[in-house]
Amino acid sequence: MGRRAMGRWWARRREGVRRRRWLAANAGRPVDVLVTHAEVNDRHGTGLLLQRLFPGGAEVATVRSGDDYDARQEFGAFSVRVAQPGPSAEGAERQVRAALAGASVRRLLCVPYRPEDARTALALARLHGAPLCTWVMDDRNVEVAAIPDALLLELLARSRLRLAISPELRDAYQEKFGLPLAFVPPLIDPALILRGPAAPAPRAPARRRGVMIGNVWGQGWLARLSEVVSGTGVEIDWYSSAGLGWHALGPAELARAGVRWRPGLPDAALVERLREAAFAVLPSGTLDAADDHRAIARFSLPSKAVYLLATAHLPLLVLGAGETAAARFVARAGVGRSVPYARAAFLGAVEELVRPEVQAELRGRAAALAPLFSAEGAGDWLWRSLAAGRALEARWDALPGAGPSPAAGR
Repeated sequence: MGRRAMGRWWARRREGVRRRRWLAANAGRPVDVLVTHAEVNDRHGTGLLLQRLFPGGAEVATVRSGDDYDARQEFGAFSVRVAQPGPSAEGAERQVRAALAGASVRRLLCVPYRPEDARTALALARLHGAPLCTWVMDDRNVEVAAIPDALLLELLARSRLRLAISPELRDAYQEKFGLPLAFVPPLIDPALILRGPAAPAPRAPARRRGVMIGNVWGQGWLARLSEVVSGTGVEIDWYSSAGLGWHALGPAELARAGVRWRPGLPDAALVERLREAAFAVLPSGTLDAADDHRAIARFSLPSKAVYLLATAHLPLLVLGAGETAAARFVARAGVGRSVPYARAAFLGAVEELVRPEVQAELRGRAAALAPLFSAEGAGDWLWRSLAAGRALEARWDALPGAGPSPAAGR
């Protein structure tokens, strides 16, 4: 057994001890269960968002289908990995019953990514009679046939509350499955949101220095970004906790192009750096045959876009097709520009974005929108909406282009 595999084994063992101790000490105590595909931690957007919704996680347990981050998770009352619920309802129920023996499940939130996630959530709902909310954060059916139609339809039909992370994802799933979903965007820790007047633009020496954060999902996206930035004199600082292990380009190649990869920072330090930048770059997809993550580009509103806007009022520059979810968000909100992967277009957009009057305009809009993305009270809103069987009125309903939230009941 290799060192990494041994580390996962020990992490799961500690996880099991923690789960058994909690259940023994809290017999009969109801717990809310989040069903996800991976550990709930700070290394991916879904994990971050769930932690913001349920700060502390004292009343929350998590069930996941995989170990994408070496089984590293500290969030929640307890956690468990149910890797392969059987394809039959009976098989799934047997595995879920064994994994959560002794637990009393009060409410369920499923963020489906793999078929196992849907089967686990459905099994929990049947075994415990718990009301179920499904929040679609990634397309795994329309563009990517990862979850079969019948299984996803069963999950959505069983759910009393159905949410989608972007208007594009909401509309696509409503059209295909004939069931209403409500738009709920990525949300931010309220302590990090920059409130009040628009943040000032940096002084002239920093005007051609941009910033990136988080993952770049497509290898092609990163390669095109490197080609576009190279030779323009624009410099981009890229802060990411995910590392570059799965990308063909390393730090040296990126640095030669003007993209300087840097390890991720704690929120307070990262936000301080963001507020020193002139603009932020969001690589996205081209939505053509060569796009290696077309579904993410077309449907997923990146949490990093909201983070950059809400914490630093940064003008956003999206690279890729104008029909991506990121580009549409920037256009609707009026907080940046979207251009294709072309050097002249990129440089022209940067020169426009750093003009003082444009900075003032875009930062002013970002300042007005920032409070709408606060996660404060969002977890309570979700559970109250689940009890009501529909999405209750929320602050993000006022976002440009969001439209009225449909009643997400049966």
